[in-house]
Amino acid sequence: MNKDGQVKLDDIAKTFDASTVKEVQEGKRSEQDIYMEYMSLWDTQVKDGIITFDEFLAYYEDYSASVEEDDVFVAAMKEAWKL
Repeated sequence: MNKDGQVKLDDIAKTFDASTVKEVQEGKRSEQDIYMEYMSLWDTQVKDGIITFDEFLAYYEDYSASVEEDDVFVAAMKEAWKL
């Protein structure tokens, strides 16, 4: 991440490790399939490689709804964004 105040699709790609996904570890899906699916969830409004604040919020609103415990969500954010 270059600390330019924008989240770019390239920044997200650098932080995501598909090998840690349970389906990959169980041999049910390939890393490439998981990676492509994950990347398709981000740049949804204007396909310009820049994740807008609204796109960022929409992704994490959906993600947070699937996490039952706040502390688990916070830990995931710290890990994902190296905070």
